[in-house]
Amino acid sequence: MMTINTNLAIEGYSLIVDKRTEKAFYAAESNRKFHRLADQWRSERRATSLVVDMAVHPAYQSIIGMGPTAVPLILHELRRSPDHWFWALRSITGENPVPEESRGNMREMAEAWLTWGAAKGYVD
Repeated sequence: MMTINTNLAIEGYSLIVDKRTEKAFYAAESNRKFHRLADQWRSERRATSLVVDMAVHPAYQSIIGMGPTAVPLILHELRRSPDHWFWALRSITGENPVPEESRGNMREMAEAWLTWGAAKGYVD
């Protein structure tokens, strides 16, 4: 992880970075990393119906490795365009809000996760 020196001297000027600025920097970095990995995953995954093949892709695994930071980003993607993010969400959160009767229906699965995300404070 990149670190920020919170007291930098640049050409005789002192730059003090407050915690809000530091938090915004890390959020922006996480956002860029997520979108880079998601784009890579989408472009490199084979046309397959096997979820396990999609989920073992290195970019997808890196997204899972981002941990809870990735959850709101994944939920945003689900809202925008449902895709096979359910494995990642389940791996990161340890939860599965999808009712049995909705399994296999991508739109209903996305809605279940978005409802869960709203209840947990991840989405508005």
